[in-house]
Amino acid sequence: MPPETLLATLAVLITGLFYLTHNRTGLPRVGGKGPIGFILTALKSLTSFEELINEGWHKYGGKPFALPTMAGQVVLVGPENVDLIRMSDDSVINQPISIDEGLQIAHTMNPRQQALPYQAVVTRTDLTRAIGSFIPEVVEETNLSMAEAFSPKPGEKSATVPLFETMVHLVARISNRAMLGTSLCRNETFLHQVIQFAETLVPYAQLLLWFPRFMRAPLYFLMSSAFGGPKQPIKTLLPHLKSLLADREKGIESSRTISDFLINHAPPEEIANPELLAMRVLNLNFGSIHTSSIFGTHAILHLASLSPSDLDGIRKEIIDALESEGGYTKTSLSKMRKLDSILRETGRFYALGYVGLLRLLIKPLTLVDGTVIPAGYNIGVPTRPIHFDPTVYLDPETFDCFRFSNLREKEESDVKHGFTTIDKDFILFGLGRHACPGRFFASMELKIMLSHLLLHYDVSLPDGAKEVPRPMVFASAVMPNPKASVVITPRVGQPGQEF
Repeated sequence: MPPETLLATLAVLITGLFYLTHNRTGLPRVGGKGPIGFILTALKSLTSFEELINEGWHKYGGKPFALPTMAGQVVLVGPENVDLIRMSDDSVINQPISIDEGLQIAHTMNPRQQALPYQAVVTRTDLTRAIGSFIPEVVEETNLSMAEAFSPKPGEKSATVPLFETMVHLVARISNRAMLGTSLCRNETFLHQVIQFAETLVPYAQLLLWFPRFMRAPLYFLMSSAFGGPKQPIKTLLPHLKSLLADREKGIESSRTISDFLINHAPPEEIANPELLAMRVLNLNFGSIHTSSIFGTHAILHLASLSPSDLDGIRKEIIDALESEGGYTKTSLSKMRKLDSILRETGRFYALGYVGLLRLLIKPLTLVDGTVIPAGYNIGVPTRPIHFDPTVYLDPETFDCFRFSNLREKEESDVKHGFTTIDKDFILFGLGRHACPGRFFASMELKIMLSHLLLHYDVSLPDGAKEVPRPMVFASAVMPNPKASVVITPRVGQPGQEF
């Protein structure tokens, strides 16, 4: 029996056991009845998660219901509970444990990431305050990396590139310019290793969740030894980090990078053991590569579907913003409202999946409607009833690149409808104390990348297509179509080339 068939068979059998041990929510459950119905629904969730959510949502009138998955059941609750989740202090509705379990961090990274999450402190404080200082470096690396990635072959005017694959590489390189500096961000071996780590972490974690805890460590060891995992990128990182630490011991100041911020906050045991420090760098790399490459790819595909006049309108706004501030600055980026609108619409339309605000219940929870959910279950809010609410978003089924820039013009607000602004009607980045701290760096990076792309290149879908390729779906996750390509043509001698 092939290994993949054996794993799938084992997973199905184990999923059946969840019915006996995890079917005590007291809530209605979507899918068929009994153990067989549970197993079949869990299997169906791998390819038809949205369909199952819609079935439960309409069948139970928006009331809470349980949805079987290959990792057990998740309880889905309505948008009226968003404030309840937002105000939680983790004593009842816990987010860190949910992330720890969902990403299987004890195996894919190490337990220290959540037990002592100082990388989040670095992102929320040092990195966010220093965003302006990283702009020149991000601009330079964007110029260099896009020139390499989008250069047509000799004798050709355009380059047709696999977009998601290309964006992953660009984001890894540009992010690591800020993370580690020029020595490693241009090291193709390191980039290949760190991309493998980032791209395999989520699917490996999902697979581990299909199996009992005692099987997860050896299973991850086998999978990551064959492909992905932290071992190889850590090996490449270590000489760089040891050099940084040695220079500090000698009182030599290095150029300021995110790694330097991590060292400033690292406890003594991680300074003494740079492998632990390297895992923090990989943690931040995962967050950056995974999220920014997804949003960037979706956004570029929709830019490629726009008319030439719409693209020129975006270019004019970019050029006006750069000229008014003398180049790329935090202020000039804030004036790129149309790019910002495209990014927020990407987040509204696709999010990162079909469920947001995932949490683990430490204690029983009483919902707004009085329903009590027992402790031990994961709860979440379907994103669609929020992001596609017709009372909030006009014509929500349409992807409108200028939805939020038009609203900002009408309401004369630079904040309310911005990409990084969080509210109960836009839960892409979470809410409250657990809102994503890296969203400000991601916004800066993506705006620079998209603006440079538009000023220096024409972008279109192959064969004159205007329909954006359908995204790829696996379980509750939504990803850009990995087979989608775009045609990139250098814009020689056009306005904006000086930036």
